[in-house]
Amino acid sequence: MLTLSLLLLLTAFRSFLFPSPRLRQSGLVLLLPHGYEGQGPEHSSARIERFLQQCNDHPDVIPDADKSHAIQQANWQIVHPTTPANYFHALRRQLHREFRKPLVVFNPKSLLRLKEANSAFAEMGPGTSFQKVIPDQSEGGLVAPAKVKRLILCSGKVYYDLARRRAEQAVNNVAIVRVEQLSPFPFHEVAQQLSLFPNAQIVWAQEEPMNMGAYVYVKDRIASAARQLAKRDNLQIKYVGRGPSASTAAGHLYSHRKELEAFLKDAFAL
Repeated sequence: MLTLSLLLLLTAFRSFLFPSPRLRQSGLVLLLPHGYEGQGPEHSSARIERFLQQCNDHPDVIPDADKSHAIQQANWQIVHPTTPANYFHALRRQLHREFRKPLVVFNPKSLLRLKEANSAFAEMGPGTSFQKVIPDQSEGGLVAPAKVKRLILCSGKVYYDLARRRAEQAVNNVAIVRVEQLSPFPFHEVAQQLSLFPNAQIVWAQEEPMNMGAYVYVKDRIASAARQLAKRDNLQIKYVGRGPSASTAAGHLYSHRKELEAFLKDAFAL
C-alpha cells in the first residue's frame, strides 16, 4: 500500500517527466466563415461575440504601446481582415513570432469574389505588416478632418457595404475606419483615429444584431481609448446595425436586404 509521501513523490516525478499541456504555447489557427449574405442563420454567424466574451483583456486597462506586449498578455487573438494583404500578414506574423498564441480569423466567403477586396503585391512585400486599424480610404476624398461630422468604426465585410453607399451618395464628411484586430483591442491605433477627427460623432456599425457581433465588446474599449488617449471625455458611441434578435440572421433574402438598407440609411443620416 502506497504511503502519502511516496504518492506525492511519484506525482512530482511524473510532472517533471511529463509537463502539463497547460504550460505549452499553442499556435492554433481557426478560420471561421462569418458574414451576413442573406443565406439564413446557419450561414451567417460564427458567433463572434462568444469568442470575444472569452478574451481576458480589461476594457479600462490600456497596455503599453509596444507592439507585442498586449498579445503576449492575451489568451488569444481575434482578427476580422477585409483585404488579402491583411489576411496574409495575419497568418505570416503567426508563424514569424518567437512566441505562440491561438489565432481566430473571421471572414465571409463573399470577399473571395468581391472586386473591391483586393491588394497589390506591394502591400505584402518588404516593409509591410499587419494593420490593426485601416484608416479611411475614401476615393473621392474627404473634407478637412475638423469638418468631418461622423466617424464610422466597423469591422469585416460591412465596410464594403458602407463604402459603396457613401460613394453612391457622394458623401464627403463621413470617415470610415476599419478595426481589423478586435482582440487584443488596438487602443492606441483607435485613439489616433479619434484624434484625427475631433468634432466627429463616433459610430460603431456592424451587420450583426445588436446583442451579437463585436458591439458589446468594443463600445467600452472605444470609450476608454477616447477618454485616456484621445482626451475626449463623455464620448457617446452611436450604434448602427440590426436590432437585438434571438436569431443570428433573417431566414429570407428579402428580409435580409430590408434590414441592410435600413441600417445603411441610418449610418449616413446626419
